[in-house]
Amino acid sequence: MSIPHIDFKKDFVELTKDYFQSLERRLPNLSYLKQIKNESNPLNVCLAYFNLINRLVEPRPRKVLKSQYFYCPSRFRNVLKTIEGKIKKGEIITPFLSRGISYLYSRDTLLDAWGIHHIHLGRQVMANGFIERTGPILFVRFENDTAYFILIKRHGKKRSRYYHPWNKQILIDIIHKDWPDSIQQFQSKIELENRLTDDEIRDWSTGRINVLATTRNGTPYISPGGGFTLSGDNIQNVRICHHIAKYLENIEVFIKENINELIELVKKNGKEMEPPLKFKLIFWEFVRNSEICEILEKNSEVSIKFEEGKQPLINFIPT
Repeated sequence: MSIPHIDFKKDFVELTKDYFQSLERRLPNLSYLKQIKNESNPLNVCLAYFNLINRLVEPRPRKVLKSQYFYCPSRFRNVLKTIEGKIKKGEIITPFLSRGISYLYSRDTLLDAWGIHHIHLGRQVMANGFIERTGPILFVRFENDTAYFILIKRHGKKRSRYYHPWNKQILIDIIHKDWPDSIQQFQSKIELENRLTDDEIRDWSTGRINVLATTRNGTPYISPGGGFTLSGDNIQNVRICHHIAKYLENIEVFIKENINELIELVKKNGKEMEPPLKFKLIFWEFVRNSEICEILEKNSEVSIKFEEGKQPLINFIPT
């Protein structure tokens, strides 16, 4: 039996836009859907999604570890205690993050290069829903169950001096000294004759060139945050999005090549797949470098779960 046109990439775009809209309901001051509604290219939508996911901090309980160099000025200690409590409880800390998360296509070079978030330490909530911006900011590296509080450091202009902490290798140096196992996989075997200065790293990053960050004892690390392409997209995100696109293509091929066997299997379980068949992607998730998808045949209400490395599972929805 032939199958009418199916387009799981198009369905992927619709589902992802639904996600952006759901975020707006939780964070009413954000307008993600408006920014993405006219975009139909699956790769662009996918990159916007993972760029945002990287910048947000998933609300899940984490233990908090502070570096041996960590110091919090007295005027920020109550706010820091609040932030620390939210992280430990797994609560949302979005208002404390960079306002750049309001824009799907904005980049965070510190996060993409070194995997480090910066968090503001203000008290008052502004009209846009974010906490007031502060000169000193908290630098944190998040993992699934741990938040590493690296340092509080000033940024921006104060009087006639401009503070630019985004490429300070002391951030990598502290992680290397206190929690080396957390970034061990990013340690490079390349030997450098001369250690790059912080200013040189800033200049290369501005040109979207990935370079080695080196600790004071000479240990080099390459892009603990994944690094970025010349387009500014995170390299890991680009790989993931191409992976998802290919997997969706493979599912389309699988269904087309096995449609007769699928119809027979459904019939044996008391259901009928009658033409015209209408297959639609109704769920997708990327977990631990693997794609999980659910496809629904709308007429028969039979769904098929696809998970990489496993056999497809058919679910017969009761009528």
